[in-house]
Amino acid sequence: MQLGEPTDLSWIVNILFLVFIMVFSLYGAKIQMWQWLKQIEAGLIELKRMAIESRQTAIDTFKKYGKEEKEVATALDRWLDYFLITPVDLDPAGILQRLDHLLDERRDRYQEFVAEVAPEASPTVHQNLENTLEVAQVLSLIFRVVRHFYLLGKKTGSQILIMQIHMQMPDLLRLAKAYFDAMDAFSGGKPIGDGIGPLVVTKFAHEYGATPEKYVQEIGREVGYYEVEMEGRTVYVVRATGPGGTVGKPGFAIKNLVEQNHGKIARIITVDAALKLEGEDLGRVSEGTGAAIGDPGPEKHAIEDTATQNKIAIEAIVIKQDEAAAVGVMRKKILDAVPEALERIKTAIRKRTKQGDKVILAGIGNTMGIGL
Repeated sequence: MQLGEPTDLSWIVNILFLVFIMVFSLYGAKIQMWQWLKQIEAGLIELKRMAIESRQTAIDTFKKYGKEEKEVATALDRWLDYFLITPVDLDPAGILQRLDHLLDERRDRYQEFVAEVAPEASPTVHQNLENTLEVAQVLSLIFRVVRHFYLLGKKTGSQILIMQIHMQMPDLLRLAKAYFDAMDAFSGGKPIGDGIGPLVVTKFAHEYGATPEKYVQEIGREVGYYEVEMEGRTVYVVRATGPGGTVGKPGFAIKNLVEQNHGKIARIITVDAALKLEGEDLGRVSEGTGAAIGDPGPEKHAIEDTATQNKIAIEAIVIKQDEAAAVGVMRKKILDAVPEALERIKTAIRKRTKQGDKVILAGIGNTMGIGL
């Protein structure tokens, strides 16, 4: 066809090729955008399903504690739009104090809501219901934000906006699925992966003679401690009270303990879950320097500030997890990391403190399902 005389078939092929080039040049971007929109729509359908089902799970959980389903649904729908306005940062002086104040106010409002909607729930169940409510809020927010940008991109015809949503959709779906799968744990009060910090330090305390009766309540908001002796060292084992779903305010609890001991604390060790890298083993134990705590800022600042003022060394021991493992029911691989984490704690205390020293060991994380 190329070297000989032109044939009817060669002419047809050439014409079709030219038509394809023209169509692709003129409409290629629109075809690509149409394809992206269809894929985003499929993702939105899945996000909407998870948001609706998590809302219903929350309603079914709340209605067990004293209110009719219709009342619970009305109150919950109103609360799903609840938001927090972060403090102004143009003048950063005092921003952490203002943020801490707002976070306290937010927590108070959550507790007030749960008390109204579930009047027959116990204090422990109250905390679990707060967590259930927050998961339903997160899934609702993810759906509404993605829908907003999808509709805005479709309305304005912005290819860049649609492309960005399309690129982020797999990660958003993965995050939403992690929270959706965790609804069973939160509504049922089962231990989650994020509770590995309190679990480790509680096992440490029990190993050295602590009992629930020896737990000192409220050194900070919803946080207490055990006082145990380990090979001539006094160890203050700090954790949220539990077994309800709470993290408490461990940073301020540590600050209070340091102040009560008048600068005699020699070391602060924090134990927490940490986000693992892709390819790393679930439950991998790592250690480093600094405060392992994932709060918005005030708690971590309280630890760092008091440690700096009193020249106290800070170290961290973390158990690696992904998002799904952190918010889902605690997996066996994470539980299997407890013995190694305990050995690392003991090694740190033996090697980097001396007899007569006082040490703070803080288990950071959600204490849902983890008793004293």
